[in-house]
Amino acid sequence: MRFKFGHLAVVLAAVSLVVGACSSADSDSDSSSSSSGPVTITHQYGTTEIPSTPKRPVTLNWTWADSLIKLDVPITAEFVLEGYSGENNRFEWTPAHSSTVVPYTATPDIATLAKYKPDVILAGFLPDKASWERLQQIAPTIPVLEQGTQVDSWEDVTTTAGEIFDKRTQAADAVAEVNDQLAQVKSTYPKAQGKTFSFAQFTQENQLGVITSDSDAASKLMGQMGLVLDPTVKSLSPNGDRTLVSPERIDVLRSDLLILWPLAGGPEVFEKVPGFTSLPAVQRGSTVYLDNNNAAAFSSPSIYSVPWAIKKVEPALAKIQ
Repeated sequence: MRFKFGHLAVVLAAVSLVVGACSSADSDSDSSSSSSGPVTITHQYGTTEIPSTPKRPVTLNWTWADSLIKLDVPITAEFVLEGYSGENNRFEWTPAHSSTVVPYTATPDIATLAKYKPDVILAGFLPDKASWERLQQIAPTIPVLEQGTQVDSWEDVTTTAGEIFDKRTQAADAVAEVNDQLAQVKSTYPKAQGKTFSFAQFTQENQLGVITSDSDAASKLMGQMGLVLDPTVKSLSPNGDRTLVSPERIDVLRSDLLILWPLAGGPEVFEKVPGFTSLPAVQRGSTVYLDNNNAAAFSSPSIYSVPWAIKKVEPALAKIQ
């Protein structure tokens, strides 16, 4: 059985809007007050032209919101998925900033969105081209940038935000800064390089949801820290999708490092599974526990969440010998 789990699952199932994506422009002024354009962004549904530097951006995706905050771009409204967007709908890694937060539980309401009079909508995943076209009627919209994915990389989002808001140098510097931190992790923990990891969620149906693809956002992030997705876990899904396994198969999680996300409850949810405490990573202490307030740092990384994720993983990396 294949599935999409966690906050991303809810987002993918819920959001029925569409966004345009980003491409390129020619100037590099990084002036917050100057206006440039037009900028044409290429994305999974074609292209979106943004006629001038936006002044009233609305975000439907926290990766986009974090990038704008990093680039000192004021956000008019942030639509956030309630219950998966941090405590009080603010992630702990995102700096304090001024914006209107609009929580939703199923789908962002288009009429509400339109009331904010956006001049660009930064959406991320949208289920189909019709959703994107609907949003395009309100303002130029940016969906997923790359074909064949549902989550853009934090680097691509930040770089594209730099193009849209004429802050290319600032965006490039921000990406380089975080990449330096990732390089430092690999240097600091040489014994962890090339070791295996698994990412498992304990679902409300008492199943283990595991990542089985190298192209998953969490896999890419751990790869940037020098780890590899456990081949045993990858083999559970020949098509490379996320998949469900029963708790009786807890033995498949014999990786060097485990990232564990109980959808409801805490570490005790995993600890009650027979055989869990005998897993090598559990005995070694190379485990990382997430919850609904912070799992987005791995399943949909942003320019701010990656440094947070590094600090979260470091104690486990230090246990790998």
